[in-house]
Amino acid sequence: MPVALGNPTGRRLLVLSSPRFFIISLSVLVLGASLYLWRVSGSEASKVKSTENYWAETGLGPAALEDLLQDQTCSSSQRYFLACANSVLTVANRYNLSLGLNGELVPVHESLSADMSSEKKQLEPWQKFFAENTAKAVKISFLKAWQELQEKHIPESQRAMMVGLGLNGFISVFRDPHTYFMPVSQFQEVISRADSRSVSLGISLGTANGRYVIRKLTEGSPAKLAGLQKGDVLLSVNGFEVKGLLQARVSELLKGEVGEVAKVRVLRDGEELKFRLRRQEITIATVSTRVIEGIKPIAVVGINKFARGACEKVKESLDILKESHVRGLLLDLRDNPGGQMEEAACIASLFVGPDEKIFEVRYLDPSKKSEEYYGGEEKRFDLPMAVLINAASASASEIVAGALRDLNRAVLVGERTFGKGSFQEGEYWSQNKKIALFETKGFYYLPSGRSPQMKGLEPDVAVNFEEISVVREAEQFIHPLRAPERQVRMLGKAFATGDCLEMEDALSSDDMQMTKARQVLFCTKAVARAGL
Repeated sequence: MPVALGNPTGRRLLVLSSPRFFIISLSVLVLGASLYLWRVSGSEASKVKSTENYWAETGLGPAALEDLLQDQTCSSSQRYFLACANSVLTVANRYNLSLGLNGELVPVHESLSADMSSEKKQLEPWQKFFAENTAKAVKISFLKAWQELQEKHIPESQRAMMVGLGLNGFISVFRDPHTYFMPVSQFQEVISRADSRSVSLGISLGTANGRYVIRKLTEGSPAKLAGLQKGDVLLSVNGFEVKGLLQARVSELLKGEVGEVAKVRVLRDGEELKFRLRRQEITIATVSTRVIEGIKPIAVVGINKFARGACEKVKESLDILKESHVRGLLLDLRDNPGGQMEEAACIASLFVGPDEKIFEVRYLDPSKKSEEYYGGEEKRFDLPMAVLINAASASASEIVAGALRDLNRAVLVGERTFGKGSFQEGEYWSQNKKIALFETKGFYYLPSGRSPQMKGLEPDVAVNFEEISVVREAEQFIHPLRAPERQVRMLGKAFATGDCLEMEDALSSDDMQMTKARQVLFCTKAVARAGL
């Protein structure tokens, strides 16, 4: 747990009390059965581990899930009913199956919902069904469906992982969407480390008109090198049609082992195209830095996630930039799912100094007092800056972006953010010490007193990602969390782009958000907001 350094003000400077894993987590994670393969460090460096392997090592058995799926329990209330449905449906979808209202497994194309791209859409027909029937009339046996899945469809090697996925599907509805289980070793070896390394094709998906669309391609990835493009509509992967599948399932289809070939079919400008992509290991650095040259050169510092050591890497980047000729900085937090809050506070303080409050934590437990957090770092950069955000910027990303705006240090350019303002604390699960339970403990609030939970952050300068969208917190879950309202103070100054000049160097770019952010840096009001 983070602890406070002793001081008479009661402010908290973020440090870790020990290298234990149970820290406050601020992130949006793809949980359960995501089939990433990871190369782990140290003596295990030569091995490749999948999420399947991590779960198998826990020895988790089906009894943990079957206890929750008892017929009497599942029919006792609507919340229980939907939790049981989500548990089984989420697992069934991994095997291209779904459930009918008689409780029988059916092919996924016969599912009750034509669109299963989110938990909310998947469960809406089931919510309606329960509302139209009394609890006594609901005779569906989710336990029977689970047992059939286990006996006929789930390989032995995937049993523990599917039990974990089913548990996460259940508590997403019954508790909240961000409480979850994860193997302890997976967190220690993968989630908390600095660099992201996975076997992937390098495709990030969004949705448009009910179809999965390529939203972003990783530089140097198999997809990028093969000629796939942003805006391509994904039709199938290895022969599996993806329309209507849960996005987590589609992501799994895009992953596999090093050297395997994935056959991808897309639609581009009315024409179907086929690609053969060979999977390879991709390493994405936590922090990247580059300079865009021009009449007014600027630096771009991108943060992929707020992992351990991210703040130190940003410090190194800023120290290098001090010796350069840049006139401003763009902090790119697009597609950053969050991470560890001490890193977020530390990074924000590099731009505002040690004495500015970065955020406040309020606990669900009324006996716990709220806490204010300060990054404690000296200011290292004072030139104009803007922060790039999009619909996939979440949690710790929203802390940094929101704090910098509230403190009049930066303008936000891009899209409304995801809207996750809750935090989780992890501890060993009482039933299995090889598994961690990350429970939602409260919400964080920005210096203005506003929490981004469900609402997200609205940009000062809106530049939408064309027609490709990401399902945000409020639209994704059947029971999204709501943060208690607080009195909000208006700290950030109003900003308009009417005084902005067009780019002077006329550099071409297909990244309109980046182009607009560069333009904003040369506005008088943007400079004023930077404190100059």
